[in-house]
Amino acid sequence: MHNKEYALKLVQDKLNGLNDYSYSQIVSLTGFTKRHLIRLSKELNKKDIDSILVHGLTGKPSNNSPSSKEIEFIKNFKNKYPVISISQFQDIYHEDVIFNPNMVKVVKENDLKVRSYSFYESLYEEFHWVKPIKHKCFNKEHESHPLREPSPRRGILIMIDGTPHDWFQNGRMSSLHLAIDDATGEALCGWFMPTECLEGYVHMLKILVTKYGIPENIYCDRHTIFINPKDGELTNFGHMCEDLGINIIAANTPQAKGKVEKWNNTIQNRLINDIKRYNIKSIDELNIFFNDYYCNYLNHKYAYESKENDSAFVPLDNIDLSNILCIRSTRTILNGNMISWNNNYYQVLDKDNSIKQIYKGTEVQVFENVLTKVVRVKYYNTFYETKQIEGHRQDPIKREQMRIDNQKQLEQILKERDERLKARANKVSS
Repeated sequence: MHNKEYALKLVQDKLNGLNDYSYSQIVSLTGFTKRHLIRLSKELNKKDIDSILVHGLTGKPSNNSPSSKEIEFIKNFKNKYPVISISQFQDIYHEDVIFNPNMVKVVKENDLKVRSYSFYESLYEEFHWVKPIKHKCFNKEHESHPLREPSPRRGILIMIDGTPHDWFQNGRMSSLHLAIDDATGEALCGWFMPTECLEGYVHMLKILVTKYGIPENIYCDRHTIFINPKDGELTNFGHMCEDLGINIIAANTPQAKGKVEKWNNTIQNRLINDIKRYNIKSIDELNIFFNDYYCNYLNHKYAYESKENDSAFVPLDNIDLSNILCIRSTRTILNGNMISWNNNYYQVLDKDNSIKQIYKGTEVQVFENVLTKVVRVKYYNTFYETKQIEGHRQDPIKREQMRIDNQKQLEQILKERDERLKARANKVSS
């Protein structure tokens, strides 16, 4: 169907009296409309079939083909981003050049235009530009994981994960602690730290509940920050979530929380170039940039609407986070109404800042805020401030040196023991 050469042959034979087909019959044979066939018959009065089949623009450049100026400009712009995906390069080029009000004169002078993905793809092939994303090719034996239906409302299930990466391309790794919403695929917030740690997740949790509210569930891996591997009891992060009314669900495999894993890959591929693009120099600047701007920027590209409009997030209202986002443990009251905490001594203070009288040997709960490092004591469901006693702290350097010396001594003892056993075995054998 729609074979133009065949249609022209039938129309020409009709004009020359070599067949008695009507236009309706030729329509059914070729798929062309009657109007189009009449147009072809008029062209046959002026040209032969071969001339009609050759397009009028054959051999001529397209009106939409790029000029040498435009190609040169794109090549120079690409030099700023040596390793970048085609889609991100297209985004940055359009946002920073084509649609940038400050670049109107440059766009006009270089005859720059909005271009399709395939246009930039052809440039990547022609100039051998590096594409960082390598798509996997799966064979038939590869195990597939069935897709899970997303949550119907925002706030029902929040996926969290930590991803280490060399974000500043300086050889120093740092970890992004990321939270996404399962219902919409939104990147809600994140926090960068030198390593994946409790403090990073607490920063992330504080932004999450402050900005959006308290979610129903948090979906995480089995990192010891979330799950105690020995007895399954709540960790410090688990206690924080319990106090907020958040249920923790632990995934057994990375594939089970594939959405956040995919987000990790997307951010790793894009953020490196955007750090360079926005001239971000430190982790502190990056944390502000990521939560104030970048999450919304990515969500406009990748997030989608939830099935239901209602939200499951519970407003934080007047909940005091200072006694929730804490490391907590039990200590015994010492002489002088003091406790020992992290190689320091703290006195418990009453409401009027006088020393709180508590019997020696009494067990109390100690809460140290992960973010502010403020230490409080909980006694009979009441929180009391503390005061650090200066001059009663063991030097951490000396403490570490003692540990190293003890380790070396242990290694020496074990080495001497092995030598004695080896000498005894040789003596027996001889």
